[in-house]
Amino acid sequence: MKRIYLIYVTLFIVFVQACKDDLGNYEYTDTPIVTIDTSDMGGILAVLRYGSLNLAPKINIPSGHEAEYKWILFNRPASSAIPAKSAIISTDAILNAAIGEPEGNYGLEFIVTDKTTGIMSTVVFRVDVTSNLDYGMMVLYQTEEGGDVDFIKTPQLSASITQVEHFKHLFSASYGAQISGTPKFIGNARVNFRPVDWITVGSSNYLGRFNANNFDLLRDQLDIFRRNNTIINPQAYRYISTNYQALINGGKLHVATEITNEIDALFGGPAAGDYELAPYLTSKVNFAIYVVGYDQKNGRFIRYFPSSHTMVDFAAPALNVNQPFDLRNIGKDMLFMGEGRNSHTYSVFKDKVGDRRWLYQIDFSSKSDDGTLGVAVYEMTNLPDAAQAKFYQAAAFGDYIYYATDSKIYNYSYSFSNTASQAFTVPAGEQITSIKFYRPSPNTFVADKEDRVLYVATWDGTKGKVYELGLNETSGMINAVPLNVFEVAGKVVDLSAKTKGNG
Repeated sequence: MKRIYLIYVTLFIVFVQACKDDLGNYEYTDTPIVTIDTSDMGGILAVLRYGSLNLAPKINIPSGHEAEYKWILFNRPASSAIPAKSAIISTDAILNAAIGEPEGNYGLEFIVTDKTTGIMSTVVFRVDVTSNLDYGMMVLYQTEEGGDVDFIKTPQLSASITQVEHFKHLFSASYGAQISGTPKFIGNARVNFRPVDWITVGSSNYLGRFNANNFDLLRDQLDIFRRNNTIINPQAYRYISTNYQALINGGKLHVATEITNEIDALFGGPAAGDYELAPYLTSKVNFAIYVVGYDQKNGRFIRYFPSSHTMVDFAAPALNVNQPFDLRNIGKDMLFMGEGRNSHTYSVFKDKVGDRRWLYQIDFSSKSDDGTLGVAVYEMTNLPDAAQAKFYQAAAFGDYIYYATDSKIYNYSYSFSNTASQAFTVPAGEQITSIKFYRPSPNTFVADKEDRVLYVATWDGTKGKVYELGLNETSGMINAVPLNVFEVAGKVVDLSAKTKGNG
């Protein structure tokens, strides 16, 4: 026992001596780390879906160090049945990102990694995503990858809008990819106190219907048709005042009615008949007329007859009534058709041979098909730059229409003087690609705003712009200075008002 004790004493002495002889130089210091100051930013952030989330936290980086950044948005599943998802939305120090996720509560983690030390600093925010597209203008544009949709809101469009907002890339954020094919049209369908509230988007090979409040996909492609063998080639779409959805697809008319819900509002097969429709529709028609189109093949206006699902001729001009033209025999190529003053339809035509231009005024809205629907015809041939006009809009409050060339917009007074004057010119280097009045339907709560703003889209070869122009709704005079100018990530092909509706 004594021997064991001596062994322990000896080992202790050796250990103490070893520590005494260790002459190493040890210095213990704190490693500098990145700090993130969010004291003035708040813990809960609110953003409208498709709106931009902008954050600029104060970041303190140790002298001589470099950092890299990562913003990660993740959902907060309410149950284990919902999969957890996350996505990197930016790698910049300052966040400026469009949020396309559906409504709900999310987490946003900001990670700063010190590349010198490898140490990460992080902070987490709560993000509440809500939807409220409200009144505004939809912008459909073409990119190198496909097509997409922006949404514009300004105080000029509704008294309830207090600031200018530009929501970008709605389609790709919702759908997960851009629109395939060549974009053609975008339109809003809304009926007060009925389950009609959606946005329809069409391209050369795509047709989709989206929720008008949050742009969630409702259905697309063959799911919008009752026949699964339909070849998808959309060219024009309108929701008609007769509660019909009208679609021109491959030159033929397809119609859909909505009775109780969106699920049943599907397009049937093409209406029968020997015709090929121009890509234009008018929404102001009498309930006894249903849908009106222009048969480009045979040079005539024709209408939809629902009981036989056919396209038929209009009635012959009434006897002993002086009609300016015969709807059954126009014999020209249509360049435009849309609504204007007195809810009449205004159509611009070009002769099949030569460059003569014509404006036809027709009343499809207040009378049934009795052979007396023609109102007037005006020759536009000698108006300035009429042969170069590419885009048209008919005013609702004055006897004028706008026509636009590549760079100029003219105010054409058709009933008083049959003359036109230059109303607006876009900046040099830009080319006009679309013009549209702000004209939501229904116009509940915004009747004092419609037709008071004209939107003009341009393209300079690399980027698109949308000009918001104030105007006098009765004279058509356009203010020289735009109310707002928006940059768009592509070439705009169509513009359309979106309404909020009531009920």
